Amino acid sequence: MSHPAQPPPVVVGIDGSEPARVATTFAIDEARRRRAPLRLLHALSWPLGGIVADPSPDPDLRTMLQAGAGTILRGAAADAADVLGADTVSWSVVDGDPVAALQAASGEAQLLVIGSRGVGGIAGLLLGSTANGVVGHASCPVVVLPDPTSVVVSQRSSVVVGVEGRGRDDAVLAFAFAEAAARGTDLVAVHAWQDAALETAFQSMGPLVDWAGVLADEERVLAETLAGWREKEPDVVVREVVLRERTARALVSVALTAQLLVVGHRHRASIARLGSTTHGVLHRAGCPVAVVPVPTGSAR
Repeated sequence: MSHPAQPPPVVVGIDGSEPARVATTFAIDEARRRRAPLRLLHALSWPLGGIVADPSPDPDLRTMLQAGAGTILRGAAADAADVLGADTVSWSVVDGDPVAALQAASGEAQLLVIGSRGVGGIAGLLLGSTANGVVGHASCPVVVLPDPTSVVVSQRSSVVVGVEGRGRDDAVLAFAFAEAAARGTDLVAVHAWQDAALETAFQSMGPLVDWAGVLADEERVLAETLAGWREKEPDVVVREVVLRERTARALVSVALTAQLLVVGHRHRASIARLGSTTHGVLHRAGCPVAVVPVPTGSAR
C-alpha cells in the first residue's frame, strides 16, 4: 500500500535564546495549522562568534557544546511533541554557519521560523545578522519573530499584507490569504503609494496636483489586485487600506496589533542587501513578519 507523501516541514532555528524560544512556540502553532512535521535546527559554528579564536576546537569542548545543544533541542522537541505528536517532530545539530545552515534547510521546508536576534545579539539592535542573512536568500517564506520585549499586545488579530499592485503580488497574496484562512481572521491589505522622488516633484506643483485623483487611482490599483483573490477565497474577510505614506512605515503602523505581517522580497542574485521595505519592516515591526520570496523582476 502506498502512503501519502509527507508535506515539507516547518523548520525553526534554535540557539537557546529567548527570541528562539518564542520562535519555537510560533513554529509549533504553524506546524499544527498546516498539519506539517516540525524540524528543530541548531547550527554549531566555529569559532564561536569570535569568543574562541582557535579554528581547530578541542574535541572535548566540541563534544560539550554539541551535548548542550542537544539538551536544548530535546527539551524543545518534547514540548512540541505534546502538541504535534512525537512522530512529527525531529531535531538536529549541524556544523557550520547558522545563516548557511538555515538557508540550506529552507530548500526543503515550507516555512522557516527564526527569532530577530539570537544568543549573540547586540542589545538595541532589532534585527540580528543571522536573521538578516537568512531572509535575504531563503528559498521558502521566512517568519521573523520580534523581540518579545519590544511591544506587548493583549490580543492580536488580523493578518496584514503589503500590496504593491500592478501584477506583482501573487506569491505574497497566496501566502497571506492562506494564513488568514488558517487562523480564522480577516486580512488587511495595505497599499502605500508615497514615492520620495514623486513627492519632491509634486511639491513644486503645489495645488496643481489632483491628490484626490491620485488617491482614486491607487485605490483602483489595490481593488483590481484583490478582485481575483476575493473570488478564490470568499470566506476570508478583506479590508482595504490605502495610505499616502512610505511603505515600511505604513505597514508597521497598520500591523501594530496584527497576528502577522506579510511582505514580499525579491532575491537580488548574490547581493545580500534587503530591499528598503523589507529592511524597514523587519527593523521596526512589533509583530511577527513573514517575508515571502517572489520571482525575479517582482516585488520590492
